[in-house]
Amino acid sequence: MKVRIISAAVGVALLMGVLVLAEFYPIFVGIILGLVTAIMTSEYLSAKKLHRNFMISIPCILLSLTAPILVFYMNLMFLLYGFALVLMFSLIFYHDYLSYFDTAFAITGTLVITFGMTSISALCVKGEYTSFYVIACLCVPWLSDAGAYFTGTFLGKHKLCPKISPKKTVEGAVGGVIFGILSGVVAGMVFSSFIYGADKVYINYAGLALIGVVNSVISIMGDLCFSIIKRSCSIKDYGTIMPGHGGLLDRFDSVIFSAPFVYIFCRYFVLIAPAV
Repeated sequence: MKVRIISAAVGVALLMGVLVLAEFYPIFVGIILGLVTAIMTSEYLSAKKLHRNFMISIPCILLSLTAPILVFYMNLMFLLYGFALVLMFSLIFYHDYLSYFDTAFAITGTLVITFGMTSISALCVKGEYTSFYVIACLCVPWLSDAGAYFTGTFLGKHKLCPKISPKKTVEGAVGGVIFGILSGVVAGMVFSSFIYGADKVYINYAGLALIGVVNSVISIMGDLCFSIIKRSCSIKDYGTIMPGHGGLLDRFDSVIFSAPFVYIFCRYFVLIAPAV
């Protein structure tokens, strides 16, 4: 527990530094997310020892590295099309060395991871309220996960999915949803009162509460999804870069699925805007 808390504290400190720079240079978010996503994809491929197969790993890692950055400058359809062509041509010309199932495993995971993380970059393209959008994508799944962990530790009695994740409980999941709602609303209050100024921005608290509910559930499903992959690959964690947490993919597995919901919500509804 102690190592887990210290590791999380270091991660939060680094995140704060990124957010400060992001307010002045939004592209910095894309660069950091590109590096993080590339590491996550490498961890995912390592689960099946595919990181050593360079015909698969190089295109996958390059896509993950560049997509969160290039979304600031271009339509990613061209990048995705190029990625698909490279891997399909590799499968044709090197079919004696490449397994279709390994290639499909790599493509599916790479696209899911990259799409999820690039959603955060896409919210920051306009360069407005950058740190708010990043926090909106990260705080709900992370604090929901923390809430579920502590609630499950002290109050958990009924197993949620024992065959997939034996430690998860129904009580922990309920606690996670409550923490998710509170984290979204409190984050809005902090940005409104202390960062942007309550008289300068309008924040949709109902929207934040909805994101808290939906993304708390989605983050649990995302965690379980990547837990199934770990079990099928017979590994405990995706990496060791974060002591007490595992790899970056172990920490961001819930964000991958929840961040796109924030992006979709912001496409159709206002989450933050200048005060009228």
